[in-house]
Amino acid sequence: MPGAGAPHVGPGYAGRPMSTPVDQITLRTKVPADQAGRTLLEFLVGRFRYHDEAGWRARIADGRITVNGLRTIPTHRLARAAVVAYVRPAAEPDAPTDVRILHDDDGIVAIDKPAGLPFHADGAFLTRTVVGVLAGVLGVKLRPVQRLDRETSGVCVLARDATTARALNEQIAAHGFDKVYEAIVRGVIAADRLELDGAIGRDPHSEISIRRAVLPSDAIGAEPAHTDVEVLARCADRTLVRCRPRTGRTHQIRVHLAHAGHPVLGDKLYGRTDAEFLAFVAHVKAGGDAAFGNRCGAPRHMLHARWLSFTDPRTGRRLRFEAEPPADFLAAGPSDPYRV
Repeated sequence: MPGAGAPHVGPGYAGRPMSTPVDQITLRTKVPADQAGRTLLEFLVGRFRYHDEAGWRARIADGRITVNGLRTIPTHRLARAAVVAYVRPAAEPDAPTDVRILHDDDGIVAIDKPAGLPFHADGAFLTRTVVGVLAGVLGVKLRPVQRLDRETSGVCVLARDATTARALNEQIAAHGFDKVYEAIVRGVIAADRLELDGAIGRDPHSEISIRRAVLPSDAIGAEPAHTDVEVLARCADRTLVRCRPRTGRTHQIRVHLAHAGHPVLGDKLYGRTDAEFLAFVAHVKAGGDAAFGNRCGAPRHMLHARWLSFTDPRTGRRLRFEAEPPADFLAAGPSDPYRV
């Protein structure tokens, strides 16, 4: 059982080599009930946004998209549970795969995730994901219990079975997980402590579908959110903070800090305009680096999940896992800081 000093996941770890590279891969999905009756093109454009309408139309014409194993046309009407398959090249962008296992037992796996590694297959990423890397090493597809954004580093937990995953998710819903993050933010925070409690929901003023914002508590879709922030160090243009989210909203820490006037250093979405974020997306789609030429002050957003604590649902014992900030985070921190 790997413990705190466990090696990084990599080729040959635990005697299991990584899978042999292949030239192409087939992605399959079943049509859910609420999508039945839509055309194939509508389904692909609405559900898988890593290609636009023209891109999906071209792939259908090339025969790379099939429905129940047969080639078809963009206007084909989909039946419930029909299997849509997409044959695509297996080439993936570079991503770090040095996942460090902090804890592994019969039900719970805790890891230290490197920045830059996505959790799930999405768009260009197929196997270079947390779930994919761990499946290749441990021989089982784990169930993520709480996820980190691709650019966020640090501690997260997965379950080996559905029963453990369900129990841990119920604990999260009951606010039984205690999580602490560290972040480096733009600007100097004058106060030693902040209590950020603005409700969070989809940003109604943005064309970016994933962007969230602090909204009035009675706004449609707004959910209560609370983040405690403690200043750890300051310098002339940035501040190192410790954040304890009391709720678990999408992008909560990044949204709250940006709303307070101190977006996370290197964040390409928050603290920036839609045009700036879309320029970054276009840069990456054209083959540019994910660090965006360091134009955001850091190669990635400087957010690190430092530790988390929760109760093992099988034993009732309180567990706590911690990961030290990585080198890039330490290098981006306040230089010559004075401690609070």
